[in-house]
Amino acid sequence: MTPHMIIAVVVFLVTYVAILSEKAHKTVAAMLGGSLMIVLGVVSQEEAYAAIDLSVLFLLTGMMVLVHFLAESGFFGYVAIRLAQLAKGRPIPLIILLCLVTGFLSALVDNVTTVLLIAPVTFLITSQLEVSPLPYLLFEAMASNVGGTATLIGDPPNILIGSAAGLSFNAFLFNLGPVTLVCLLGLVAAAAFFVRKEARVPRDARAKVMEMDANRAITNPALLIKTAAVILPVFAGFLLHDTLGLEPATIALTGAAVLLLITRAEPAEAFKAVEWTTLFFFVGLFTLVDGLRAPGLLAKVAQGMLSLTNHNLLATSMVLLWFSALAGAVIGAVPLVTTLIPVVHHLIPEIATHGSLDPGIVHQALWWSLALGACLGGNGTLVGTAANVVVVDIARKNHYQISFMRFMAYGMPVMLASLIISTLYILFRYAT
Repeated sequence: MTPHMIIAVVVFLVTYVAILSEKAHKTVAAMLGGSLMIVLGVVSQEEAYAAIDLSVLFLLTGMMVLVHFLAESGFFGYVAIRLAQLAKGRPIPLIILLCLVTGFLSALVDNVTTVLLIAPVTFLITSQLEVSPLPYLLFEAMASNVGGTATLIGDPPNILIGSAAGLSFNAFLFNLGPVTLVCLLGLVAAAAFFVRKEARVPRDARAKVMEMDANRAITNPALLIKTAAVILPVFAGFLLHDTLGLEPATIALTGAAVLLLITRAEPAEAFKAVEWTTLFFFVGLFTLVDGLRAPGLLAKVAQGMLSLTNHNLLATSMVLLWFSALAGAVIGAVPLVTTLIPVVHHLIPEIATHGSLDPGIVHQALWWSLALGACLGGNGTLVGTAANVVVVDIARKNHYQISFMRFMAYGMPVMLASLIISTLYILFRYAT
């Protein structure tokens, strides 16, 4: 190994240890690690800046602003209360409805934002029903990860993959939507099984839920109308962005700007809703991973994987699917995907050439394997995705503790079942 390779590996490993051990804030660790790659000469400043994917950052920023206005209107509280009343206060129908809606919203917004908005209302409903909120919170977190798998904007790993691979919103929806739906239905069945012991709720507790006025949750009807008038065209733009010749990031930012204009909101207030720590975490990761790519380290990793699978497309897809899921559950989906994207770029031409395969088929099989593994693998452990961590933090603030092992007891079976479904999907779709 060259000196630059050694430096890159050391900086990368030290940064990851800092992130996983929480000795330093993950954003600080990522930014410092990326900066060291530049300062120590592994990559030039120009190379590092070019590695920062602005389309990812702008898409996240635009969606955060749009969702901020939707939350301010009270929309999410209204939806949750209506669901509780639709379930007539019964735990099994309630958790089924909450999981389905959480999954659907995560596909349209993103998983972290969804749980941030649904979890507080879950506490309100479960307190009225006099049942533990923990099973609901855990399965909402997992449903958000599954639902987010279906679209380009639903989960940060998909945003990264879509930008790097040039995959459209429709490509994610049409290719991952069906298998994600099957996984979500499996999760719903598991959720109903876990809460079956709480199937009996006192009649007076159910009556309290039925008496709640959902309309009072809409705190600003005018804002809701204006927000809907912008968000609906934004989602239409996502579906048509190939035809329009516009990137999703451009559409999201344009929608955010229009909404700021028509609501006459103070931009400084709206931008407080932007998770700047998340955005700069991505900035650091982009630079950090570029430090591995520049000296040729990731190319060596790709060659090692090809040797293991003998250049076989399906074998490589399976390794990528399961490795990204299991490793992502340990170190987090976003850092893992950022690291593996350059590896997949190396794998595609090698497998296509060696097996005389259509590069388009290879392209699809590997990217979808990575997306499914990274997103669904996040359900395996508490640290697998940011949505999991957010739910645990919300529970702790409300005096409920979710341990690492308790989360695994719920999440690992769901993750394994989802991966088995995904394995069958990849084998069925790409078997030749």
